[in-house]
Amino acid sequence: MSSPHDGAAPHDGDAVERSLMMAAALDRLTKKQRAVLVLRYFDDLTEREAAEILGVTVGTVKSQSSVALARLRELPELDELRGKNGDR
Repeated sequence: MSSPHDGAAPHDGDAVERSLMMAAALDRLTKKQRAVLVLRYFDDLTEREAAEILGVTVGTVKSQSSVALARLRELPELDELRGKNGDR
């Protein structure tokens, strides 16, 4: 007897956990920083496209991206996503 899930990829609990960790990390950013990162890296828009949507300059998108990524790099809870063992 076959299951409707035969041949389907197993549920990836690790992917869910990574997604939840990333969502929690993004919540620690300002709204503008979060919007810039989502548009640039999740929606795969150019700096110019993101700037147009947000009504800001390309320079603002660049600076907000830089600051937001730096803040994310400082979060110890994301060490696992970066492949670090948590030792700082």
